[in-house]
Amino acid sequence: MSTQERLKELARIKKESDEQKKKEWDAYLVRVKESKIAKQQKKQADSIEKSKLADNIKKDVDDFPKCGDQESPYYMRKSTTTGFEEKITFTDYIRKHIMTKLNYPEFAMDHELQGRVMVHFIIDKEGNPQIKEAIGPKNGLILEEEAIRIIKSLPTAIPATCDGEPINVLYAIPINFQMQE
Repeated sequence: MSTQERLKELARIKKESDEQKKKEWDAYLVRVKESKIAKQQKKQADSIEKSKLADNIKKDVDDFPKCGDQESPYYMRKSTTTGFEEKITFTDYIRKHIMTKLNYPEFAMDHELQGRVMVHFIIDKEGNPQIKEAIGPKNGLILEEEAIRIIKSLPTAIPATCDGEPINVLYAIPINFQMQE
């Protein structure tokens, strides 16, 4: 095969690769659009529900329960050095969890998607994560999905308490997706 023929073959392969990438991107943008529409519909439905509830609820700060003794969620693990159980704060645990569980999506790398995803979730009364929403960069649906996967993979924590009673606690955690240069 001559040099000219090899160059033509390489150009053809590159063109096919570029066309395939464009098709993948276009299909992905359709998913992004569908996701945005679904989020808007959910927000509208939630807004309507909240306005109905607001009519029935007396807004008086004095009616909210106050905690004399509040404890945040935490994890227990056996210390490798002492062999005793030790308490790990939720914030320390989640930081390490994100670092070990984050898998940068290949599609995102191929299409140079990066940015910060803010994940809003609750650690419920049983200590399980319940995702509320994930907000990422423009066209960052795949990054949002990865951030949700990471949070959903959290093991059950010892739940937060208010005066000894388990309570739900809301968290907002940023997860940064940045490609190395």
